[in-house]
Amino acid sequence: MIIRTPLISFNSRIKMKSENQQAFGSYKIRGVLEAIRRADPRVVCKGLAAASAGNMAQAVAYAAKKAGVPCRIYLPNTAPEVKRKVIREWGAELVEMPFEEVWALVKNPSKVVDERLFIHPVHTPGLLEGYGSIADEILSAQPDFDAIVIPFGVGGLTLGVASRMKELKPEVAVYTCEPETAAPLYQSLQAGKLTGVIRTPSFVDAIGTPEVLPEVFSLAREAVQGALVVTLQETRSALKTLCHQYGLRCEGAGAAALAGAIQLQEQSDYKQIACILSGGNIDSNVFDRLVQ
Repeated sequence: MIIRTPLISFNSRIKMKSENQQAFGSYKIRGVLEAIRRADPRVVCKGLAAASAGNMAQAVAYAAKKAGVPCRIYLPNTAPEVKRKVIREWGAELVEMPFEEVWALVKNPSKVVDERLFIHPVHTPGLLEGYGSIADEILSAQPDFDAIVIPFGVGGLTLGVASRMKELKPEVAVYTCEPETAAPLYQSLQAGKLTGVIRTPSFVDAIGTPEVLPEVFSLAREAVQGALVVTLQETRSALKTLCHQYGLRCEGAGAAALAGAIQLQEQSDYKQIACILSGGNIDSNVFDRLVQ
């Protein structure tokens, strides 16, 4: 089910890893399948669960359907309908709640009263190793990268790719990108300590959290060279370019990675920059409006 997504040239210095073309429109399936593979079958047979804005939920719902086990998804009630629709089609039970309540489950998984295997966006064994396969594919396609830009949400993609990149080519500089509407990693790195932010909802709905999990921050501050903050205008411009010039349908988080790579290109002398177009699940009406 996992496909090897293409590495697409944006210009002479920027290449795009098109995970928006991955199964279910997101890199999440890489980690979810690896996490289930490593889990205790006695727990998996009771079912799967996740707290997700939509992309991980789709991957978990698919995996549960294929395994023939029940699935429960704790979903923000602001999640796009396009994501809800796919999750329902795979037969998962949706428990919709305010974003703040879903985030509370991510912060403290012990609050999840569920006998199912709860797949946490960072901490479930195997998940990060699954995401790390993106680094393998990037470097096997083009080994001369000296920087990579990764969208930062809860942090699983960043830690998974950065960890694998350190094993394969430690000199590659790893940068994260966050939207201006919520950039807690950037603020925390600047302050040298965990710093929460006020999150403003936007079309960049898959990244940008109110705070960084403590364990993630302790790892991320060692793993990344820096954090980039992109504006909604820069992200929309990248979204339009991806659509009109490359025929790529990306969600806000994916376009933010390209916006971050463009920003890094302008601010640095890195010769080859990779960026991860993390997903392509976006409501059609929202997408059509943004790319006009």
